[in-house]
Amino acid sequence: MKREIDCLIAAGTEESIGPQYLATSTILTLAKALAATGRKTAILVIDPALDPGLVARDDSDGIVIYRSARPISTLPALSVALGRPRILILPNQLTVYDVAQTPGLDATIWLGEDDLKPLGDRWLSAPFHLWADSRYVADVAGRLTQRPVETVPPPLGPTLDQDALPPADPTCIAVVGARPRDGIALTLSLARQRRDLRFIVADWPRLTTTARQQFFALAASCGNIDWRRPDGPTALLTAAATAGVILVPAMEPIGHRDWICQMRLAGRCLIGTDIGALPDLIGNPDRILPATTPAALWLQHLDRLRQATPTTAPAADSLISSCAAIAARFLSEMPSSR
Repeated sequence: MKREIDCLIAAGTEESIGPQYLATSTILTLAKALAATGRKTAILVIDPALDPGLVARDDSDGIVIYRSARPISTLPALSVALGRPRILILPNQLTVYDVAQTPGLDATIWLGEDDLKPLGDRWLSAPFHLWADSRYVADVAGRLTQRPVETVPPPLGPTLDQDALPPADPTCIAVVGARPRDGIALTLSLARQRRDLRFIVADWPRLTTTARQQFFALAASCGNIDWRRPDGPTALLTAAATAGVILVPAMEPIGHRDWICQMRLAGRCLIGTDIGALPDLIGNPDRILPATTPAALWLQHLDRLRQATPTTAPAADSLISSCAAIAARFLSEMPSSR
């Protein structure tokens, strides 16, 4: 069978722009890096608006884009139609494509934290290559599959314009990823004890309507909580950058790699819990607290960090160079006969 496509990137929907996913621009840059090596490259995107029986095709900057409303059944069929290309399934898409027991796919599954539960619910019957987007995911996935898992961090999106960020206010604390069972109670306790501080609570990922209403009712008497509902990653970064310290008590899903790394590059101070991959992402063991830490100790750490001198992390590789390195790693797993 003639090979129409050499490499196929299996992505989510174009609306999957939350920080646990790769941005559309990043996926396209990765596809271009593969195409630059002479491999014919395409992207499969989920488009729920399509007719379930239709696979559409268009082009973006010379990259073929396939769209389907039914990715679970489309991926194996499309693979055959395209001459069995090498497939890269992006982080946090394992549930979407459900290929754990699909024979005949030559694939690398790039696991994110969202993929650990479905990975634990089913066993892998095919000899896929496994990547992980953090050491934490690699350790857990290795135990679940009893297979080697390579840590391959995904690239950041376009680098922030540092001059466009607001100056950090040491009297302001940003809280991102607060969940009802852990972070919200902590935030309320801190705000009530420290009326001299202003707390920005970013609703990211979005709370349920019930949880939001409960939080509003409890926060009304504090007077120092500023609620934000970012409409995308840029708005989230702008809100978080306003604070002198960014508090990350918990996350569902926890991955949120991009915005944390961007804030580190901008020199912002983050403090988080020992949940999931947060220690990997924050990168400083002195800024990681057990999830059971009482509010009084959180306050001590917050006050200490508010007085710390901001430091800027080493500059990240450019998006283009990062994608080129990932493309080279992916291609190294292709049989030489291709």
